[in-house]
Formats: sequence, C-alpha cells, structure tokens
Amino acid sequence: MNLERRHANVPGHWQVPGRFQINHSHGIRVGDMIWVGGQEDLDENGNVRNPGDVVAQCHSVMQSLKAVIEDLGGTMGDVVQFNTFYAGELSFEEWQRTYDIRFGYFPEPGPTATGILIGEELNLPGIRVEVNAVAVVGSAAAKAAAGADSTEK
Repeated sequence: MNLERRHANVPGHWQVPGRFQINHSHGIRVGDMIWVGGQEDLDENGNVRNPGDVVAQCHSVMQSLKAVIEDLGGTMGDVVQFNTFYAGELSFEEWQRTYDIRFGYFPEPGPTATGILIGEELNLPGIRVEVNAVAVVGSAAAKAAAGADSTEK
C-alpha cells in the first residue's frame, strides 16, 4: 500500500481572506483514505458568496466537497463519514431543504452523517454551513459489485 500523502489541488478553490495564509490542504489522500477539511461557500479569494443563505451555501459546499474528493481520485459514493456544521437558527424547513441537497450528492443509502448546530456564526460572518468528510477510495465500486451479486441470487 502506498502511504504517501497527496494533497488536493483544485484550481480556483478558495483560500482564507488576506488576514493570514492557510497552511493546510482542503483534502489529503493517504492510501485509499481521503480526509476533506471544512468546505465553506467562498470564492477563490475567500469572500463569502451567499451571506446568510443556508440553502445556497449548501449547494456550494457540496460542489466544493465533490471537487476535492474527485481531485484526489475518489467519488461521492466513496464517502463513508460526513459532518455538517450549522450556524444560527435553523428552521425545520431549512434543515429539510439542506438535507435533500446534501444527500442528493450521494448514492443511496449514503454515508454516516452528523449535523452540529454551533451557535451564531462559523469562522466568517455570513457563513451558515460547513461540511467535512472521510472517504475510502474504491468502496463505491465494491458496494456496487456486492449489490450486483445479491441481485443475481
């Protein structure tokens, strides 16, 4: 098994605004494992795209998550653990809409998941949702093959 670290390099992916330079990767692959750090609704310069709009931000963070995982050779079907951090009040309707968006990116039944409400705001004003994930590359193909075997019986 190759245990070399490979860091995600997604063209145009966000950086933290000019206050400081980040010294971390959006994602790291070691062997068949991928860890994706917190993804937020930021442009390539670190500006919040949709301040306060949890639904629009949800679409954006899922696209960012997908880009990092694919850059490291995985698929959304390979995700095994998924966490969502919410800021501010969240109505049931908002939660349901964001749930439907998020889990629309995964083949059923989807990964394990945890949602965490953390208070008024995340690390930047206007950010309402952040996601991170762990994936095992190749697990989606293995799952599909196992499903095919069970339907042949």
